[in-house]
Amino acid sequence: MGKMTEPEKRDYQEKAIRKIEHFKGRALLAYEMRMGKTFIALQWLKNNPKIKPAVVVCPEIGKLHWEEKALRYFGIRSVVLNGESPPKRKFIHSDRLYILNWEILQYWVEFLKEAQVIAPILDEVHYIKERRTQCYKATKKLVKGLPYLLALGGTPLKSRPAELFNILNLIRPDKYPSFMKYAFRYCKPEHRPWGWEFKGATNLDELHNNMSAWCMVRMLRKDAMGDLPKDRRVVPIDIDMSRRVEYEEAEHNFITWLTKRSVTRANKAKKAERLVQMGYLKRLAALSKMPNTLKWIDRWLAKKSGKLAIFAIHKEIIQLLHHKYKGQCVVVDGSVRGKKRHLAVKTFQTDKKCRVFIGNTKAAGTVIQLSKAKAAVIIEMDWTPGDLTQCEDRIFDENSNKSMRIYYLVARDTIEHHLCEILQSKQDVLSETLDGSKKKNRLSIFDELQRKLLLKG
Repeated sequence: MGKMTEPEKRDYQEKAIRKIEHFKGRALLAYEMRMGKTFIALQWLKNNPKIKPAVVVCPEIGKLHWEEKALRYFGIRSVVLNGESPPKRKFIHSDRLYILNWEILQYWVEFLKEAQVIAPILDEVHYIKERRTQCYKATKKLVKGLPYLLALGGTPLKSRPAELFNILNLIRPDKYPSFMKYAFRYCKPEHRPWGWEFKGATNLDELHNNMSAWCMVRMLRKDAMGDLPKDRRVVPIDIDMSRRVEYEEAEHNFITWLTKRSVTRANKAKKAERLVQMGYLKRLAALSKMPNTLKWIDRWLAKKSGKLAIFAIHKEIIQLLHHKYKGQCVVVDGSVRGKKRHLAVKTFQTDKKCRVFIGNTKAAGTVIQLSKAKAAVIIEMDWTPGDLTQCEDRIFDENSNKSMRIYYLVARDTIEHHLCEILQSKQDVLSETLDGSKKKNRLSIFDELQRKLLLKG
């Protein structure tokens, strides 16, 4: 092993480690992105050599990141687990850290239990926000009865307080034992013909205070490093007349379809159908603006000398971008895995000829660092504001004193325009829960978008 590099220690990171110790190693580390959550978790392990073995569960793109940081800064050798077929015979190693990605956790739980792992570290813990997923079920089985649990996430809450319960229940089951009790207190329940819905938010000041007292370690980047604001700019993109006719026909037919169905008599199937319809309109709006979107990107690249990080959702839009900027871009989507992702990011960061990063919102929205980008461009609106916030933070550069420039390219007078307005207001709920700010908005994204469309019709 080469000489270990001594990590740079910062006061706000030391403060986080002391808080984790105060919570006896059961904590939600919710520092904002680029504040060193990986460093904090590894330093906590280094400070407590008896806490072993540990396991890091993270997005696939983060496995090399954890392995490199553990070895380089702390001299910790890791065993990186891959695939869906654990060895039948348990292997023994002298170090104390396993690393694997969320997608394969369910296949390795028994192996990790037999290895007597006692300290799970859950990176990007929003992966377990849904109770019915394999990620959550496997995580619950893994952490059961263990003395330590460290959950990491700059935005552990993506949209509404109901998403936090699984995390809080696993960390502090004594304080958050019942979902229904939690939901009726903090999720503004509404009774529908098919049962209760918990998509709202209420008593968020109490939730924030209790989380801070019982398990949450939270600090904003601006409080630790000084204020580096985000300069968000919404850029309306026109749709060509022929595409406008196609879009408005689809939207009109959808609104007609929607108004014929009584919301009060709706059931889950109808609601799912409406969501599919809205998703279709969103995708159509994004595709319809692409000719003028590409022209906007061309103008930016011609006028500016820096690099651009572009985020989209649908494969066909990513393919359009890749084809247009082939030779000066890299792509990270669901098909680019493992070391290929790591290489794509490294190329963007180091190769002067590579001016464009094209990323899928989910695949490239966490862990990776795109600090060489002069700006980020959001081409498609996601349903959850937390996912967009994570994409924005990929371009954070701690060595720069300039604000982060983020462009939202929004198809004019479409469902995207409405969704952009709603997502901006939803960010208030996230801020109030995690940071205690007092801005409030209570409607769910789906319900508010439906209301706007009906009013338009």
